[in-house]
Amino acid sequence: MSYVNVAPEIMTSTATELATIGSHLGAAHAAAAGPTLAVLPAAADEVSASIAQVFSRAAQEYQALAGRAAAFGEQFVQHLTAGAGSYAAAEATNAAVLQPAAASTASVTSTITALPSEILNLFNSALGQLLNLLPPGFLNALQHYVTEQLLLLIYAFSYVSTAALRIVIPILGLAMPYFS
Repeated sequence: MSYVNVAPEIMTSTATELATIGSHLGAAHAAAAGPTLAVLPAAADEVSASIAQVFSRAAQEYQALAGRAAAFGEQFVQHLTAGAGSYAAAEATNAAVLQPAAASTASVTSTITALPSEILNLFNSALGQLLNLLPPGFLNALQHYVTEQLLLLIYAFSYVSTAALRIVIPILGLAMPYFS
């Protein structure tokens, strides 16, 4: 059995710090965008112009990747904050359950009923993020693989259950033509 120790307030402060780092990186990328996206040639010859274009293209690619990384960072901060909220809700639920029996059950019930939807939303968000990282066609191949494995599992279960019935039916003294 594994145990997880989480401090929701630390997760929240970490999310805040990550958001601050992300905003500082965004400001640095914006400040560097101007001079790097349009690099001026060092001289008026073709080689200098080509090298300037190479550097400008590299800067454009970097800015595009930095934008994607910033978007991922923002989503990570959102998930971290949502996770902290889920853990805090779980802690509140556990604390409410441990209170004396005279405590109000309405708040416990509302917390318990809200917790699965929060966890499901967090799981769906994380799953969506992971699915966006997969190469095209991967899910289709995975679906075929899982279908094939499930069919094999069903066949194995059918075979084992038939074999078990062939053993058990004579022991019970039952007459079944199919299993004799």
